[in-house]
Amino acid sequence: MPIRWGGRDRDFPGLRHLETGRYANVRSPGADRPYSGGRFRADYDGFGNAPPPSFISFEERNMPPITFDGRSFLVSGRRTTLFGGGFEYVMQAEHDRRDRLDSLARLGFNTVVASCPWFLHEPTAGRFDFEGRLDVGRFLREAHESGLHAVLRIGPAIGAPFDGSGLPTWIGERADVEPRTGSPGFLELVSRWFSRLSEEIVDLQGDRDGGGPLVAIQVEHGWNCGSKAAGRAYLVELVRYARERGITVPILTSNGFWQETEGAIETWAGWDDLFSNLRQVSSLQPGKPRICTIERPAASAYHRPGVASVEAPSGDLPDRTVRALAAGAQTMIAHAVDGVLPAGVAGRDVAGDIAPNAFAHPLLDAVGDPTAIGTSMSMIARFARDFGGVLADLDPDDQPMVVDPDDPAPGVVAVPRSGGAGSATFFFRKGGSESASVIDGSGRRISVDFGDRDWTWTLADADLAGRGRLDWTSAMPLALVGGRMLVLAAAAGSDVELSIDGRPLSTTAPRARRDGSGPVVESHAGFTVVVLNDIQSRTMLDDGDGVVIGASRVFRDGSAIPCEGMKPFRIDVDGTRTPAPHQDSTRAGRRMIRRWRAWSEPDCRSLDHPRAVPVDEDLGLASIGSGLSHAWFTGTLSVPAKRLGRYLLLGGLRDGDCWVDGVKIADVEDGEIVIPAKSRGREIAMFLRHTSRSVDGIHHPGDGDRPGALVAVEPIKQLTTATVTIDPIDPFETAAFIPDAADGEQTVDEATEYKFTHRRKSPVILEVGPGSAGVVVVNGTIFRIFGRHGLREIMSGTDDSAFKSGANSIRIALLEHAAEDGDSPTVSISEVVAEVVSATGWRLRRWESTPDPRIGSWVDVSASDAEGPRWIRGEVRIPGTRTGSERSGRLRIEGVTRGRIRMNGFDLGGYALREPGGRTTRGANSVELPIPAVALAADGPIELLFFDEAGAEPSKVTVEY
Repeated sequence: MPIRWGGRDRDFPGLRHLETGRYANVRSPGADRPYSGGRFRADYDGFGNAPPPSFISFEERNMPPITFDGRSFLVSGRRTTLFGGGFEYVMQAEHDRRDRLDSLARLGFNTVVASCPWFLHEPTAGRFDFEGRLDVGRFLREAHESGLHAVLRIGPAIGAPFDGSGLPTWIGERADVEPRTGSPGFLELVSRWFSRLSEEIVDLQGDRDGGGPLVAIQVEHGWNCGSKAAGRAYLVELVRYARERGITVPILTSNGFWQETEGAIETWAGWDDLFSNLRQVSSLQPGKPRICTIERPAASAYHRPGVASVEAPSGDLPDRTVRALAAGAQTMIAHAVDGVLPAGVAGRDVAGDIAPNAFAHPLLDAVGDPTAIGTSMSMIARFARDFGGVLADLDPDDQPMVVDPDDPAPGVVAVPRSGGAGSATFFFRKGGSESASVIDGSGRRISVDFGDRDWTWTLADADLAGRGRLDWTSAMPLALVGGRMLVLAAAAGSDVELSIDGRPLSTTAPRARRDGSGPVVESHAGFTVVVLNDIQSRTMLDDGDGVVIGASRVFRDGSAIPCEGMKPFRIDVDGTRTPAPHQDSTRAGRRMIRRWRAWSEPDCRSLDHPRAVPVDEDLGLASIGSGLSHAWFTGTLSVPAKRLGRYLLLGGLRDGDCWVDGVKIADVEDGEIVIPAKSRGREIAMFLRHTSRSVDGIHHPGDGDRPGALVAVEPIKQLTTATVTIDPIDPFETAAFIPDAADGEQTVDEATEYKFTHRRKSPVILEVGPGSAGVVVVNGTIFRIFGRHGLREIMSGTDDSAFKSGANSIRIALLEHAAEDGDSPTVSISEVVAEVVSATGWRLRRWESTPDPRIGSWVDVSASDAEGPRWIRGEVRIPGTRTGSERSGRLRIEGVTRGRIRMNGFDLGGYALREPGGRTTRGANSVELPIPAVALAADGPIELLFFDEAGAEPSKVTVEY
């Protein structure tokens, strides 16, 4: 499919000037900014809560600026190929984070891509948190120590797997804030966020003293709206804010090419057709590098509560990655490092809720060990890093016509690329071909073997770190260690030929043996040349000034975990081979917890609980520091004498458990409560949890952090429905950000009209189901725009100028793209007939992150009420011989529902095996979480605390250490 700016196959904005080749409506970065004393000064409108912009002159920098062109980035004055992996610092225990960074670097990666979740760093409006696992500055310094560059996604929206795309929960309660738009209310909050975040990161940029790790930032994510006016008012402002707050490194965006943002590089994200799509990117952004994030489709990318994940073939990611490199992309692998999100932090997408142990197919597992996919990616990552100078200097305009690598027809496809530092040719096979024979520019015939892969590559006239040139080779270049050791891979027993600086070398690749014997090591033309077979090349890991062969993992002290049947050894740059110290690949031991105790305190369902406080207009989960967790709400019911079938909560807390007069009733689902007809209906207690928000950051009817009023509703009587012809409506006259709507898109010329008469003063509730997009017109006035998450709107003749007492007309008109997709939403209109509990009639009992011994105690599980959420406690003892280890442990749990875990005071994160009362599918009845090594190092018993939302007692808990 052709890629176009603005999505939906719209034309590229503007026309090229015949002489300059520039687009008429795209300004060059900084073109209109005043220049003074070696500085560009951005325009500044001075929000009251934002400091004046700080200026960093070129003379004040000790490092050259990080720049770019159509070929690549230039970091520290050198052309650089960024090969990155997704690494969410909030998913890692701070004590283990450096270990995971080291492990990623040993796979060959040179960059980490991390998100800065605004909602975690500012959980309550105006109160920021950069401590512990949220210490982004420390994370950047650790990445630097591991030899890694860093790209930070600073938002405001950051996408999956984060709840609400990382937007703070408290924004949902602010009527004056239109999220993800250029509205003053939202931009003022973003300005404050960027200002505070910049204090943590600006001194760690790659162009500052000492050359920090931060080489780029990304603003926004998935802003898939075509309105150019809205894009200029919002996206361009984000770039300006970042610059004013001291960001000097390149700025990226990732909005699916819906918008071209002045001063930023748009990146491509996808899974299929990467070669074709990335070639098109070059023509859309001349003068900017192609940057690609390879991410799986949402349906297969994440773990889901109660659903078993399908194992992915280990070769599907490498196949796509080599295609991206062949297309000239700077490549980032999404979700590369596993971890666990804090409870409540995972969001939901089109496929449902995402589990806290979010990533289904990482390259490093939760304890930092490479997975099968990670092992398969290692040789690609190392090649992209060590020969990044060659790849980064390839001519972006050198895109010869080639056979489509994704064409299923049998054969071999060659993709040649050339540049100032050498040329690279990538080969792809389809069918049973074991090798390909090519002829270079001098007429030399070179045979390349595929081995057990469906791709390979070779280099010619390639720069070897300024110490020589690799003229040509029949083997696959893998690594250049210390600028002096050239590592090549070839099929076992095959002939290998190469030439360095005009000096040829012929040898034979080692036989296919797993015992660690046989790598070819020769001194040639001032280089140490190492030839590995396929088995050995898959087990090569970085070890500073050498490589280790035959290991599944290498640690900071040089010790290694052997691959099955192999004996790890190290090869230094001078060719010296030494055995690598072994670590046992099996865990030292296991312990099970069989005895549990439960927490007991005064009944939280009681109206007079000693910790309960009255709710006022400003009291919600965010304001009490529990924006992503839970709380108890109790109230006195005023149920109508005539029992009705439907009761609704009108606020943003819409899911949880419910008791009426002390009796457990059906769960609260999407704000709906079923009060049994035989119930006396005097008191109600609810344990309400933060409802996971969509990862696309689009407003949802359930946004908010309090229950609101509980009301009884009935369908509007004498409602008539008809299809009417209308003049198409421009939705952008009412809303700035409309997802999936192209610039200039309107509604169709037909609408569904609902007519009724309502003379009471009570509110009317309009509900539009999810899955479509359109405009709501009330009595001839454009009232609201709704998107794919639906709409719930409360209308009253006393509050809304459009709605009136008497006859009313509501029209639902679909946007063009929704109508084309055949989306037809469900619509219901109800009237409130009674207020059962007012919005301020609740009492709130805050959920506390650990039990408070001042109001309760631990009791035997059998004596505890297991009908609702509760804390349970167990202990385990670890042998003293394990306490000195630096390796993480694993916690395997079964029989629980959803909640969070703490061990010896350390937060292990959340878990979600199933909804309380729900079931799991086969193969999804357990979950594993990493245990930080420091949590296992304590003397004496180790305490394990579970908070389970259904009060479930774990049927099986195993600690592996």
